[in-house]
Amino acid sequence: MSAAAAPSLAAATPEVDPLPAIRAVPALAGVPDAVLAPLVASGAIAVLTLPRDTVVTTDSRYAMCVVASGQVSLALFDRAALTARLAHRQRDAAKGERDGTLLPPPPLAHVALRNLALFTDGDAWNPTALAADGDDAIAAFALTGATVVALAQAALTRLRAAAAEAQDALGAALAHTGARLQALTGVRQELLDFYLRNGLSLAGPSVRVRQLDRCIDCKQCEDACEERHGARRLTLGGFELGLVDVVFTCRTCTDARCLSPCEHDAIKRDPASGEVKIDETRCIGCSLCALSCPYGAIDMINVAEPDMPSWKPAFKARLEKDGRLAFGPGKGRVAPARRIANKCDHCAGYADQACVAACPTGSLVEVAPAALFVERPPSPPPTRKKLVVLPTAPFTEGLRITDAGLARIRARRLSWLPWFLGLGAFVAVLAEVVLRRYAPTLSVSYRLLRLDGLEPEIAAMNVSYLAGSKLALTCGYVGTALMVLSMAYVLQRRTGWFHRTASNQFWLDVHLMTGIVGPLFIVLHSALRLTTWVSVPFWSMTAVVLSGVLGRYLYTLVPSLTVSHDLAILEQRRLISDVAAEHPAAAAKAQLEMEREATHAERSWQVGLTLLLGWVLLDDLRRYWARGRLRRALRGTAPRKVVRRLVRAVDRVVFYERRKVLAPRSKALLKAWKRVHIPFSMVLLVTMLAHIAIALRLV
Repeated sequence: MSAAAAPSLAAATPEVDPLPAIRAVPALAGVPDAVLAPLVASGAIAVLTLPRDTVVTTDSRYAMCVVASGQVSLALFDRAALTARLAHRQRDAAKGERDGTLLPPPPLAHVALRNLALFTDGDAWNPTALAADGDDAIAAFALTGATVVALAQAALTRLRAAAAEAQDALGAALAHTGARLQALTGVRQELLDFYLRNGLSLAGPSVRVRQLDRCIDCKQCEDACEERHGARRLTLGGFELGLVDVVFTCRTCTDARCLSPCEHDAIKRDPASGEVKIDETRCIGCSLCALSCPYGAIDMINVAEPDMPSWKPAFKARLEKDGRLAFGPGKGRVAPARRIANKCDHCAGYADQACVAACPTGSLVEVAPAALFVERPPSPPPTRKKLVVLPTAPFTEGLRITDAGLARIRARRLSWLPWFLGLGAFVAVLAEVVLRRYAPTLSVSYRLLRLDGLEPEIAAMNVSYLAGSKLALTCGYVGTALMVLSMAYVLQRRTGWFHRTASNQFWLDVHLMTGIVGPLFIVLHSALRLTTWVSVPFWSMTAVVLSGVLGRYLYTLVPSLTVSHDLAILEQRRLISDVAAEHPAAAAKAQLEMEREATHAERSWQVGLTLLLGWVLLDDLRRYWARGRLRRALRGTAPRKVVRRLVRAVDRVVFYERRKVLAPRSKALLKAWKRVHIPFSMVLLVTMLAHIAIALRLV
């Protein structure tokens, strides 16, 4: 089906003076008016001004379309669905329009079966090459308001004679588009569809994303947001792709659909910051802005009916305190509102963003969409035959951002300090204990005895380290204090003092450090004399530490298990298929190894939960041996570099396939960890206090 046959909204409006729009195309900027004006007059060059979600329609004489401004997408549609969608027109109340309905239709990017390409300023395509079979249609449409310059074959012929450089530049732009489309295959096509379907190409300077490989699912980001605003303005579990979750929150779209239906001027863009904000003094709770947002960024909060699920007393209290629920003559609304729209404004007016600042692991960050989805190569393009676009590593291996990205937070410069102090103190005491045992004359204790006037031989004989000695007791005091401080971490979500003094990431580091270094001091305190009841708190402590380490492992592993890993698996299997073309024997052995691992994993999932916990840990270690076995099997079947690529691809497929199988049992794994970590923490606390009380009484 050609572009001319595609259904359309209202016909594109020609520019009053088309030459400025034509000169906005870099390839045509230097063409003289004497050449362009006759071509425009004859219709050989046409300028189309397109509202968003308008199909680009031209007749068969136009051989090239070039984007002068805005964004245009090429997509595959179901023909009937496209026709039905184009018949639905929403009026823009913000512009005073009266024709059409206020009910929002879905974006064309959502209606599309698959979004195939993105064209921006200067990009060119051949509209006559758009074709599809049967019930499907391929069409180009405006993602935002866009201006497109259409050139007939006669215009291209004239430019070739009168402005050869311009014609060459247009040809190069068309060839570059073809090269990009050829590079968008397999996983990269999935990335592009995700990028366009979820409006990320239209987002503002940054979007908030969760790094699933760093998230421990504590929900502190949501809690901090609700604590600040009375109702949370973001929700985890948004648009997920691989290890990246684009959370449900406002991304400040450049072409914000939420502005169009509001007839009360209650939602508007701040001219200074560009932020889209709710005027809570004018909102009547009609919900049209929430319905118009395709990305779930606006919630309606009930302020009049306490028995409703969306009732938020803290939200209402904040509005009442600021006088934002007032109504009547001279006020923003005539009648009392039952509901008020609530959306993220990136914590405007605050020094930091509550959700990002509250994240203890640095999982929640803000990134520029164009940096995350590198949809086109750098300019000028690299000198290589194959363009590298839409890299998959951020989605299959993680973003690896540790500094909150573009978000506003307090500096996290002191996270290293607890570890430096804790480990430094332990290493110093451990060195003293070792010296007392094996080289007493080098110990600090020996030097202190010598300062007291003892002879060298007598001083050396008095140097020792036993349970109950002064240093051992000091280790006990220090270890106990650190363990109690570690347990105090649970208070940080309930006490504002923690948030005022340091970031949650700092306090998590304190928790981890004290939970590890504290037990190490207790080990020194006991001098490994574990034959009495005193061993009960020691082994409780051991269970707490090991379960804490296991819990940390599971909490970074399990949340990402619920994410589909089809993207990563598809990428690795495609790599193996590419290798098979030149090295079929090596690829066949790699396939055999994947089948062997799949059989092994299937047998392992039949075991109970307790054994499964051990199997998950041991299998991570076993894969190191499996990689070596595969490497030896592939030796001689392919060059060493290809063997390394195959071994890594097989290992990744096995790893992600195992995660997919583990997902249904992920919650049970986390519950099993909590059943160990929390009770043993209580046993440790009680027995530790009993031990201290008895020891003090004996003294």
